[in-house]
Amino acid sequence: MFSREIVESDKFLDLPLSAQGLYLHICMEADDDGFVNNANRIRRLVDASEQDYLVLFSSGYLLQMENSLVVVAHWRICNTIRKDRYRPTVYQSEYKKLKICDNLYTLDSKGDKLPEPIISAPAENGVQKFDEFWEAYPRKEHRALAEQEYAMLIMQGISEDMLISSAKAYARDKQDTELKYINCPDTWLHKGIYTDYEVKENALEPELMGQEDDEPGINLWDKED
Repeated sequence: MFSREIVESDKFLDLPLSAQGLYLHICMEADDDGFVNNANRIRRLVDASEQDYLVLFSSGYLLQMENSLVVVAHWRICNTIRKDRYRPTVYQSEYKKLKICDNLYTLDSKGDKLPEPIISAPAENGVQKFDEFWEAYPRKEHRALAEQEYAMLIMQGISEDMLISSAKAYARDKQDTELKYINCPDTWLHKGIYTDYEVKENALEPELMGQEDDEPGINLWDKED
């Protein structure tokens, strides 16, 4: 996962410890070609500074691509993946912009201005009801991670009310389950388990069986001849 040639070099060890830690966390989230689509989110989760993030670009450890994508420059030095396990990145258009020299990624910019590292926090995404979701969910662990997963889903257009109602349904379903067998909320959100408990707004109510009629019945046997 990490080459001693990289992480034990003087250049890397001269970085602040917080920047070193951020680099390791970003690498652990990369796909099989070294692409990461949530590097800024990782930075915030590990409480690294913007300067920690920027120094990884200026030192050549990370490359900024379009659409907020980040590539680990030394990925091919640090990782050798078996062919039967390798999954090509889904970002093929960006992958084709890379040049490989001595197993080091560089950007083939063709004279164009390179993208600047994106460090600004995302704009308000409309998350307003996370506390209500948290109150409804039956296991209270990993709140920060859960809030990040929740916000990502809202940014993708998932309804907060749906997540809350799904959390309540999940809580009812697991009310007799030992806590350790209940998913942590971040896992529950990340894996999309909430879809198994989604309450359909237009779901038909079950028919009531044995309901008495308001109108009196007609006695066919009492008619006069």
